Amino acid sequence: MKHVLAASMASVFIGAALSGATAEPMSENSELLETIAREIVDCGELDGIDWIEVSAIFAIDDDGDVNSSYGFAYDHTGNAHAAAFLYDPVEREVKRYREWLRLKGDKGFVKMLVQFNRETRRVNADFEYDNPARWQVTPNNVDMITRELQPRLGSKPEH
Repeated sequence: MKHVLAASMASVFIGAALSGATAEPMSENSELLETIAREIVDCGELDGIDWIEVSAIFAIDDDGDVNSSYGFAYDHTGNAHAAAFLYDPVEREVKRYREWLRLKGDKGFVKMLVQFNRETRRVNADFEYDNPARWQVTPNNVDMITRELQPRLGSKPEH
């Protein structure tokens, strides 16, 4: 049930993830996703890119460790800049989130997509449980995947 709930959360405010500001009390799910977003920003991979949104994909091996990462930082014009987030603090938080989400006896997700927007502080997470080729970038699909993965989390939801 836990993974169904988290997987269905289309967007969550990450509040302090990028600005240090405090927000309303967050759920554990929100806090864990915020921490992943913060570690992605802090790892330095986005330095020098005038990014507005990020999509990061993490592949998980049979031991539950992150074994690959790739993604894109999108600037204000929608141009995608390739990035990879294979940094210990990022990997540690992805693994922590997977373990929190995983049901007892369940293998857990094999891929995780984390998307967030710098201005709106919204984050989106999606998961793949069976198909390790999902979101895979190849020379034949790179343009399609970069468009498909663009977060589009730019407008805040109405309250």
